[in-house]
Amino acid sequence: MNIGQNILNLRKSAKLSQEQLAEKIGVTRQTISNWELEESSPDLKQAKALSKIFNVSLDDLTGDSSFEYLGETDSDRKITIISPIENVIATCNKIQSSNKYKGGKNSPQYALFGSDESNNSIYGANNTFLGWYEDKEQISKEIMEIKEAFLSGHSSYELKYNVEVEKKLMGMKLVIKK
Repeated sequence: MNIGQNILNLRKSAKLSQEQLAEKIGVTRQTISNWELEESSPDLKQAKALSKIFNVSLDDLTGDSSFEYLGETDSDRKITIISPIENVIATCNKIQSSNKYKGGKNSPQYALFGSDESNNSIYGANNTFLGWYEDKEQISKEIMEIKEAFLSGHSSYELKYNVEVEKKLMGMKLVIKK
């Protein structure tokens, strides 16, 4: 189980601070930090609240969604991923797809994250939210093309299949802009 990492990724993709998330659940910022560092875990009531806030199932919240290395795990090679929609540039040696979100029919179903495992801090790798995806096919194509660019020796890759979403942060409603 990797619930701490999942909470961190979901919180960042929702652009919520630890303080904002803590307020929504009725806990302290330190509690959120402890969950993300996997020093403690939310109880069932708190996990249900997180599931509702992030619009994911409890299985997805607690599931182990592991990163995929782009190349050899001991390689220092990285690729810079450019996400013009999210206005993000991240240098990565690993990427990760979220579990499927339970949004409405006009909501994105997946999120993509990048990580630089060679640049770990005491809190672990710095994971960067890269973009939202309409469905499994789109995020799978993106991941495949990122891997191909990496293996071909390209120094950068610009996301092609992510979608722009309208964000309503307090209600956590994400709707794909058409």
